[in-house]
Amino acid sequence: MSKLSIKEAEANFKGNKAFIRTQNGTDIISATYISRLYVVEMDKPQPIALTTQSKQKPTSFAIWHKCLAHAGVEIIHQMMTENLVDGLNVCGESSISGLYKDCIYGKHTAHPYNDNKSREKEIFECVHIDIWGPCQVQSTSGALYFIVIMNGFSLYQTVAFLKSKSAEVTLNIFKSFHTEAEHQTGKRLKRVWLDIEREWYNSIWKHYRDEKGLHFEFTMLYTHQQNGMAECSMRTILNGTQTTMAESGLSVKY
Repeated sequence: MSKLSIKEAEANFKGNKAFIRTQNGTDIISATYISRLYVVEMDKPQPIALTTQSKQKPTSFAIWHKCLAHAGVEIIHQMMTENLVDGLNVCGESSISGLYKDCIYGKHTAHPYNDNKSREKEIFECVHIDIWGPCQVQSTSGALYFIVIMNGFSLYQTVAFLKSKSAEVTLNIFKSFHTEAEHQTGKRLKRVWLDIEREWYNSIWKHYRDEKGLHFEFTMLYTHQQNGMAECSMRTILNGTQTTMAESGLSVKY
């Protein structure tokens, strides 16, 4: 209202209407009296199309990259070659030298997980465990899951197929691995690294852990990246298996 007063605008009331006019008599605001309040009438906004262009001279590729909300280099190249955007005039090289930290940071869905923990220095110092599944199709043996147990020092992997991932089933697999591995290596297992999931974080596994004097290290909730060694191992197994099956033409049940 202070701005209107400075411009010497006038307010007029007529019936249930109110008008604010400029000195030359042009209505700039109109309102209707409703429930003891004057409700300002707003024009319905009309959709408009905006274009981005350089009217005076071509602009560098880096500037266009910023103006187009840090669009990918390939996308901007496609805009240029197929004339998808009017006025997209680029001068100099059609590329970006170096990296934009803001661009990389803005497109990250999560902060990177920097693995600063030290590597195991002796065999059986720590094993990493994870489970994959359920599979969309049950195998011919009835399995829906597989478990990976990896030695953190030697990277030796033990894989077993499971019909369920209950605590009893997973613990039986781990007991067999634990007994055989200690007898074969002559070493005592010290630590186990695994996700904080119900198949591990329960009273059955806790009883076995306390009985054998093992130290369990759990990841944080919803951060499977912290169990990266087992995750990468499963990805390697899946990639090789899926590629082999695709080449052989076998049914997915195999």
